[in-house]
Amino acid sequence: MRPQARGHYPRKGAAYAKATNQPLAPGGRTSPPYTPGGPAKRGRLVRNLATALVLAGAIAGSVWGDDDDFPFAPFRMYSTTTSPSGSVRTPHFEGATASGTKLRIDTEELGLRTAEVLGQMERFRRDPGLLGRLAQTYDPRTADSRLVELSLVQGIHSLRGGRPSGYSEEVVSVWRER
Repeated sequence: MRPQARGHYPRKGAAYAKATNQPLAPGGRTSPPYTPGGPAKRGRLVRNLATALVLAGAIAGSVWGDDDDFPFAPFRMYSTTTSPSGSVRTPHFEGATASGTKLRIDTEELGLRTAEVLGQMERFRRDPGLLGRLAQTYDPRTADSRLVELSLVQGIHSLRGGRPSGYSEEVVSVWRER
């Protein structure tokens, strides 16, 4: 066992006060006495209430919530799977330029993420004019390569037993310049 270093006092009490020449507080203590119901009790109450609110939010979100209620709801994107004999849908855009060239355009080329397109699929289906706004964001390299037509297409990869078994496409919406 290692000997204690000289002048080291592990407990603050009478020996510490004597070694540091500090006067003892009334009652022989070096610090004021603990009083129950003071700031420590209030702090514990606040922490317990905050914990209860977070837990209640998490439970309610788990039962009734969706991705929009994150972080008080499960993030559905990571909590679901695709059936081994189901289908996987991936969106992309197809455009036609003023010169007549047909292009396949990934979502990122229009400033969108794939998840954003999937989440707005019904809006694009209802209002093809939204595709016109996206066509304006496409960066053409020459003046005659600006888009005059833009289609939102969903690629459908069929699975059977967890392996690809086919591919088809569904045109969701089409915008044409007037």
